[in-house]
Amino acid sequence: MAMYGLRYYDPVQRAVVDSRVEAPSEQALRTDSAVAGRIVLQLRHDSKASLVLAPRPSRFAVATWCRELATLLKAGMTAVEALETLAAQARGTEREIVHTGLLRSLQQGHRLSRAMQRSGAFPAVLIAGVTTSERTGTLTGALEDYLRYDEMVMRLSRQAISAAIYPAVVALLGFLVALFLLLYVIPRFSRMYVDFHGAVSVPTRVLMMLSEALHDQVPVVMAAGVGLLLLVAWMFRKGLAWKMMARLVEVIPPLRNQWNHFRRAKLYQALALMFRGGYTLDEALAVSAEMGLGTSVDTGIARARGEIAQGRAVASAFGEAGLTDEVTRRLLGVGERSGSFDTVLQAIADRCAGEFATFVERAMRVVEPLLLLLVALVVGGIVVTMYMPIFDIANGVR
Repeated sequence: MAMYGLRYYDPVQRAVVDSRVEAPSEQALRTDSAVAGRIVLQLRHDSKASLVLAPRPSRFAVATWCRELATLLKAGMTAVEALETLAAQARGTEREIVHTGLLRSLQQGHRLSRAMQRSGAFPAVLIAGVTTSERTGTLTGALEDYLRYDEMVMRLSRQAISAAIYPAVVALLGFLVALFLLLYVIPRFSRMYVDFHGAVSVPTRVLMMLSEALHDQVPVVMAAGVGLLLLVAWMFRKGLAWKMMARLVEVIPPLRNQWNHFRRAKLYQALALMFRGGYTLDEALAVSAEMGLGTSVDTGIARARGEIAQGRAVASAFGEAGLTDEVTRRLLGVGERSGSFDTVLQAIADRCAGEFATFVERAMRVVEPLLLLLVALVVGGIVVTMYMPIFDIANGVR
């Protein structure tokens, strides 16, 4: 038996319930819930056996909202009933503010897509999909399409972040070890060299001078370190760090090429989603320009729209706008001839995503050992430089 965190809609209570349940397996728990008439919204294994479910993040989780709304719609609820149900469960959180705004807009006669746009909590791609569903009556399908898009983007983002964590930890540990040697170990070694009448090598003198300068200003060094950490945390919180890294990537051609694969994966996945929903290519490009893919991509989208409006072929327009490579351009040409444009767009998105994932994997295989070697050289160099006078004393004794 295992413990599970279960979140479900109870049609009897007409409420969303969070509970902790013991069951032999996830499938058995889902079966029991279906027999009892419960609609499972979320199910996760509770390995720590805590008494409550883990708290949900304060920020509005769009993917979770889409998943829960689609589940309630599949159970037979109308969109308004489903939103009222989710709003009842989200009291006291940011989700309640979003749901209240959505319901108020619907009561005023606005469509769901317009209500989502007014709330400011939903991405343009999702709003475009919901707008399409209002024409075709397939809101559940639009939500599931967005979930596939979000899963692809999050998978690539997780790969990039996971790959960056290990080098960052290694670099931080190497810096802390070097700082410990400079602030604590070397000052104590330098006392032994006060009465040393032999020649002290230049690297050792420089190292001791640096150590002495840092040791005399320990409060300042510590305050600077804490201030730097707080500044980095603030920059990440405000999104400035990501913007700075994006600009740095743009300057380095090899990294810029791979970053373009990531942005094109998002672009073509969004275009495929909207094209399947009935958007024209011009409408889909207009929505994609609001995704924040960067100045170069936004400029390329605007140029491509202008070229297509003048009657240029899509492959040529995208190529001249810098939105393709040779393979992508040829695939777009095939899509124009065959008429299966949405399939081609999806294939391009999958290809770009695969290229980016492969680059991250290969880069980490090279970066990790090089970074370990660099840290080892820095720390080892400090230690060797610190012991050089002792080696000189040993040679003198001989």
